[in-house]
Amino acid sequence: MKKRRQRAVNETKRRIFKMLVVQTVFIVLATIGSYVFVDVMAKIAGTDSVNLTLFAILIPMCVVLGLLNYIMSKYVYKYVFVLSEGMRKVSDGDFSVRLDEGKGGPLGEVYVDFNKMCAELENVEMLKNDFLNNYAHELRTPITSINGFARLLMENDVTEDERNGYLQLIADESKRLAALANSTLLMSKLDAQSIVVDKEEYDIGEQLRQSVILLSGEWGGKNINVDGGEIRDVAYNGNQALMQEVWYNLISNAIKYTPRGGEIKLGVAEDGADVVVTVSDTGAGMDEETLAHIFEKYYQGDKSHSSKGLGLGLAIAERIVRLCDGTIEVKSEPNVGSTFTVRLPK
Repeated sequence: MKKRRQRAVNETKRRIFKMLVVQTVFIVLATIGSYVFVDVMAKIAGTDSVNLTLFAILIPMCVVLGLLNYIMSKYVYKYVFVLSEGMRKVSDGDFSVRLDEGKGGPLGEVYVDFNKMCAELENVEMLKNDFLNNYAHELRTPITSINGFARLLMENDVTEDERNGYLQLIADESKRLAALANSTLLMSKLDAQSIVVDKEEYDIGEQLRQSVILLSGEWGGKNINVDGGEIRDVAYNGNQALMQEVWYNLISNAIKYTPRGGEIKLGVAEDGADVVVTVSDTGAGMDEETLAHIFEKYYQGDKSHSSKGLGLGLAIAERIVRLCDGTIEVKSEPNVGSTFTVRLPK
């Protein structure tokens, strides 16, 4: 993106410079022509041509320069005015505005970049609106459940077993609310780059096994087989809390899209100075369009496969890995499954 914008700036500078060169050449030619004309006329009249020549040079030069500046200003201003109007609409929140790239003149490349910027802003706005709608829904569901179970607890004919069951459900929904708030707050901090990464050495293989245990209720409920046979004990110098978020989100995503009775494979290995972690599933898989946006926040891919969630999990994982100087890649095939590979410097 930066290289493309720099090319646009360079192209605009080149065109403006070209106009200035044309203007300068025109002035020089006009001056020379005036000098020759006055000198010839002075010789014909038999008078001293010096004063006349100076006068003839200054007057046409000022006239021509003023005229050219006026013409050039009018020429460039109409393109700048169109761009300014577009920017004003964007500042007012209208991201649907587009400029005619074929009529950009010397600012043609700038028009192209302006349209691309508007398209990106429009996409972000759409994703943000989807997020707000999903967020409202995700909040309303547990709140409604908590309210309903609390009312049931207030009834006199509730048995002890029913009471304990309702309390457990309230606790589960409260935990879900806390997770929503924590994910949103963490995403905000990652975007603002306000997280300080404190490092310590620990066993990343053991951390991955603990993540599997923490999510046992989810994969066990779908009768998913979790294969951790490729997990090796590897010492890693990093932030335990942040990396726990990465594994939790990657495994949760695999569980979410793996059908009942499917399989998830986990692996941890060393590769030179790096530690490599893989999370594979036999889930729905992703097409090329989904793969292109999978790490964007609020993005939830194919709506036919999406379930409850805010589309923040993979975005959080990607930003944390990048914050830790690592990389995350994904390979996927529709109706076959996906494999996420995280590579971190030890």
